[in-house]
Amino acid sequence: MLATANLYGLREAEFKNLLYAGQGRAATNALAAAAEAGLERDFALADRFNTEVAGGKWRGFQTQPHIGYGDVERYGPNAGWQQPEKNNVALPDEIFPKVRRIEVPEAAELGVAVDGADDSGQWWPRSTAEAVLPVFSPYQTRPQQYVEVFNRGRTPFEYRIESSVPWLVVERSKGRVEEQVRVGGRVEEQVRVGVRVEWGRVPGGGAEGVLTVSGAGASVTVKAVAQKPSGKVARGLRGFVEAGGYVAIDAEHHVWAVGAKGIGWRRIERIGRTGAGVTPWPVTAARQTPGGAGPRLEYEVSLLSAPGEVTVRAYVSPRNPTLATGGLRYGVSFDDGEPQVVDINAVTGADDGLMNKQWARNTSDNVNVTATRHALGTAGVHRLKFWMVDPTVILQRLVIDTGGLTPTYLGPLESRRI
Repeated sequence: MLATANLYGLREAEFKNLLYAGQGRAATNALAAAAEAGLERDFALADRFNTEVAGGKWRGFQTQPHIGYGDVERYGPNAGWQQPEKNNVALPDEIFPKVRRIEVPEAAELGVAVDGADDSGQWWPRSTAEAVLPVFSPYQTRPQQYVEVFNRGRTPFEYRIESSVPWLVVERSKGRVEEQVRVGGRVEEQVRVGVRVEWGRVPGGGAEGVLTVSGAGASVTVKAVAQKPSGKVARGLRGFVEAGGYVAIDAEHHVWAVGAKGIGWRRIERIGRTGAGVTPWPVTAARQTPGGAGPRLEYEVSLLSAPGEVTVRAYVSPRNPTLATGGLRYGVSFDDGEPQVVDINAVTGADDGLMNKQWARNTSDNVNVTATRHALGTAGVHRLKFWMVDPTVILQRLVIDTGGLTPTYLGPLESRRI
């Protein structure tokens, strides 16, 4: 457990270092040192296990390399698979990708990063794109939006954040960006400021506001959009509510599990990456034609605007077909629409004995994600239906992308349910 916690800390410092180096943050070099210190702790923990635990009974158990997978130049074509090695000899652990160090000038320089732009590495005032926070919603389950104020130099500076509207509130509207020392080490030369909305002061239908971040002789404006439903849509909300351009639903939270022809549905605890899974039962059931009164899971969702078209991503457990007819299919529809049928193995591949890359990724991630597109011309409440076609399909979750979904490893947190 200690070694795993240390590895996560090492990786966090490593990849923050690479991001910060591209932005010229003064905190870059401290994170490089933190990542390298984590590698040294890993060596020490491995040595302790090999030589001290149970009097050395498990000597040699911690000699296999486990940090550095992916470095093809160093390990060769098998760098990302099994034990990284070269010429059939395991090489010592290393940090990969390698950390970076930069020259930090003496003079203070304002840098601003905003929530939602982390993956792109954009920062302001360097970027020519508009700085925009993820859309605020009273129904959001995503973490609080934020703005980061950082220093690109060694000299501390005072910052101030001003809001153009009374409903847009920042946690710390002014302060100082400087190096601080706390128990446990050095704090980075930056400040993360949470941004929230006072919904009672937002006009019906939503509004826009601007934050102005000033410091070190420069300023940056950050746009904020508050989406607040009003009228008939607001009064009739039911089920899982759209926020931030998506609706995320864990499979077990259906409003109705419809059985037919001796087929029902069974919840499987902890099989999903984010919760339980749901599967048709029994596993020996015959293939079904989706639609009508067939076996299905139903979910109620509320869309706050008329999206026109949505994408539904089904997260199912990676499996091989069980029927002699082959394939592993499910169906998806909205309301009274015709189900769209997807064969997950035809789309992403099955285990064909040749270790195809997509199958390897599905099994390592414990999920197979496929998508369908549906026309939805009206806002309000809709009924999403997941249809059984083949047995042994295990649904983990469903995510409806109405145009604002951003990629994350596990997908977004489950939406708020009314």
